[in-house]
Amino acid sequence: MKQFNYQKGRVGEEAAKNYLTKKGFKIIASNFHTRFGEIDLIMIDNGVLVFVEVKAKTGENFGSPEEMITSKKVIRVKNMAKVFIQKNQVLARKHPCWRLDAVCLVLNKNQEVERIRHYENLV
Repeated sequence: MKQFNYQKGRVGEEAAKNYLTKKGFKIIASNFHTRFGEIDLIMIDNGVLVFVEVKAKTGENFGSPEEMITSKKVIRVKNMAKVFIQKNQVLARKHPCWRLDAVCLVLNKNQEVERIRHYENLV
C-alpha cells in the first residue's frame, strides 16, 4: 500500500508540474525537505515564488484531494517555505513575493489524470 501511495504521489507531482509549466510556471525545485516535512514543487509564476502542495487521489469515493489540505498542512508548508527562503537568499531577493498554491488531482485506476484543479494563494 505504501509503495502504491508513493507511486501515486510521484504521478501526481509530475502531472502537476507539467500542468503548471504549460501555464507558464518555471520549475525551481521539487521535493524540498526540511525538518517540518516536504514541499512538493517550488516554481516561479510571473516573478512570484510559488510553493506548491500536490494532492492526488485515486477516485473520489472516500473524499476529494481538496479535503486532504487542512489548515495544519497549510501552516506546515508555510513554515517550510520560510526555511527555503532563508536557505536561498539570492533567489528570495530576486523574487521577494511568494505564495502557497495547491494542485489537486483525481487519478483513475490506471494512474491517468481524470481531474486537475489549481488553487492559488492558500494563505
